[in-house]
Amino acid sequence: MNLSRNLRALILAGTAALALGACATTSGPTVRVDADPTANMASYGTYSFFEPFGTDRSGAATPLGNTVKQALRREMDVRGLRYVESGGDLLVNAAIKSSEKTDVSTMSVPDPYFGYRYGRYSPWVGYNQETIVRQYTEGTLTIDLVDRARKQLVWSGAAFGRVTDKVRNNPQGAVDTAVREIFARYPKAAVQ
Repeated sequence: MNLSRNLRALILAGTAALALGACATTSGPTVRVDADPTANMASYGTYSFFEPFGTDRSGAATPLGNTVKQALRREMDVRGLRYVESGGDLLVNAAIKSSEKTDVSTMSVPDPYFGYRYGRYSPWVGYNQETIVRQYTEGTLTIDLVDRARKQLVWSGAAFGRVTDKVRNNPQGAVDTAVREIFARYPKAAVQ
């Protein structure tokens, strides 16, 4: 009996590791964008940062806020928009948030001791299933572009992804990737 339980645990652990490995090989964060259908994005030529900037909740600039601003400037500049200290056609704002999430899944665990059943008959629903619970941190970066004259949001993008040790060790790389992937869906293409 113990051998069967140990084998089941080993198979379950191996399957879970494969599933986690598959999640870790995704190309990047999940990205969503939305735009005001009445806004003419080609009409904007300059931009400034919204004050106070969304990442600077306490009113003081933070290192991560500066990292976001640098990434935003790169993406806006390659799209032909020009940064001005104040009074830009667009006001750019951004926020970063993290939240704890729980992922619960149920999976069938193959039982090699009962292979004689294969193809001959099926067990009942729920037989030999394991429930896996994973706790993780999800990070979200949201970018807003506001028409300064109308005080109206005209474009917004967000990137969602798991905060892994790699992200914790290199937050600048994660921010750069998220901003780049959000702006890949911006209606004004980058100038090469």
